[in-house]
Amino acid sequence: MLKNKIKIIAILTVIILALTLPVVRAENETADNTANPDATASENITEGNTSNEATQPANLANNNSEMNVSNSDDENFKRSDVYLTGDDITIDYIVDGNLFVVANNVTINSQIGGDAFICANTITIGEEGYVFSNLFTFAKTVTIDGVVYDLYSASESTNINGYVYRDIRIGSNTVNISGTIGRNAYIDCASLNFTQNTHTHDDGEEPQETSQGVINGNLKYSAKQEFSIPEGAVTGETTFEEEKSFESNTFQDQIMSLATLLVTVVVIWLLCLWLAPKFLKNNSSLLTTKKILPVIGFGILTPIVAIIASILLFILGATSKLALLLIIALIILMMISTSIFIIAITNVICNKLKIENTGRTFSILVMTTIVLWLLNLIPFVNSLVGFVSVVLGLGIVVSNIVLKEKEGTEID
Repeated sequence: MLKNKIKIIAILTVIILALTLPVVRAENETADNTANPDATASENITEGNTSNEATQPANLANNNSEMNVSNSDDENFKRSDVYLTGDDITIDYIVDGNLFVVANNVTINSQIGGDAFICANTITIGEEGYVFSNLFTFAKTVTIDGVVYDLYSASESTNINGYVYRDIRIGSNTVNISGTIGRNAYIDCASLNFTQNTHTHDDGEEPQETSQGVINGNLKYSAKQEFSIPEGAVTGETTFEEEKSFESNTFQDQIMSLATLLVTVVVIWLLCLWLAPKFLKNNSSLLTTKKILPVIGFGILTPIVAIIASILLFILGATSKLALLLIIALIILMMISTSIFIIAITNVICNKLKIENTGRTFSILVMTTIVLWLLNLIPFVNSLVGFVSVVLGLGIVVSNIVLKEKEGTEID
């Protein structure tokens, strides 16, 4: 689903950036940066004017490079990327670079020249806040009262009262739009509301003026049920996609998932028979009482050690490619770990039954795969089975490497 994808992208982005804060540096820093944020950008959004979309990115880029700086003191202007952590953080100075924040409550009341990456409980872009580029958020509550160029948000609640210059991509439980979206909206939510803002004159005698949330492009959203979209709230096309629950999966989908698992297990088993027959022989011995604890330890510690090592390699700079290879290797190992676990269980069963024939072993392998697949259909049990299979499968692979190298001997 769109929401899951957005959440995954947002979480990974924030975590990676938070872990690598000490090594990110501002680049292309110049001493003659002056800025004058062009007010016409905000005016165009206020009027819902999107007729000149082709020129908007260029105009905003010019604004970004020409930010108005009335006071160049460090307290009012940061001519570099900014990294912040803490409880309550309020940014009321201009940042001529990217912003990275991990905190409890974050409020932005100034101009951010680059991208903003924020992980917090509550995030507020005040009426004076202006993010000239992308805003990436992972939070419980996100409120936009100012202006943002593009919004990528994973949150429990998202409130857009101000202006998003271009697109929004949101995965949220509740989305409230009372401001303006310059282009398209991609939303996955449980509730979508186009609320109204009411304006009254100072004398209180004039009629009230109301403005409704507007999307000047297309709206594509997914939810468990279709919402009633107010007339005039969406200028372009509205596309609804029904969110499917696990229980609504069709029989065909279930069979396809079983077929995928079977093919993966069989292919890995055949490759092991061809390229690493000793690896298959050693698998069953690792699931004995004496060796199961080291296997569990390797399965749990390997991802942790690999992530820490990758971060250190990224910090060194020259070994960043090696860090990338290490991450790719870890991902591949975790993808095949369930299959390795099934193969190991099959070997244990065959040893107990004294089955050595390849054909019978293949039959046991298929039966073991089907049993594990059936267990994954049971609510609550599936999470435990998935965790155990991944940990033991990964531990088996690492144990084969480590224990085999130890003292130059093979595993019994």
